[in-house]
Amino acid sequence: ENVYNMDKTGVMLSILGSVKVLVGRDNRWNYRGAGVKRAMVTAVKCLSADGRALLPLII
Repeated sequence: ENVYNMDKTGVMLSILGSVKVLVGRDNRWNYRGAGVKRAMVTAVKCLSADGRALLPLII
């Protein structure tokens, strides 16, 4: 019941003015541009053996 599996992935957070876009590591070059701020973040997802999922966590 309380056994969870955790998976994490690194993604690029691009900030285009007031728009925020999560971009996979392999696609980050498609979102290059002048004045774009970028930061690498980690997304964590937890799933239990009975199919329940915790809310994703962005670090």
